[in-house]
Amino acid sequence: MIKNQATADTSIIEQPVPAADTRISTILPASTAMPIHCDLCDEEHNYSMAFLRGLPSLKCKQCGDERRFSSLELKVLEEALKQMGYYIRTA
Repeated sequence: MIKNQATADTSIIEQPVPAADTRISTILPASTAMPIHCDLCDEEHNYSMAFLRGLPSLKCKQCGDERRFSSLELKVLEEALKQMGYYIRTA
């Protein structure tokens, strides 16, 4: 990105914007897998964001523990991704 700066003689000098001032975001597909650990045995399972947005019931394949994925967890996950510069497509 280039910023324009007027000088005393009214000509314009183009200066590059430092990388620290530029925010880059990455848009990921809704099929992006997110690791979710079982609350009981800590086994990791991968679920797509599209699946998690449906607030499903999650069942551990190792110990059989089952629980609902909550709207709060979804909000926290999406906000954490956003803070890291990642956005998930809605469809």
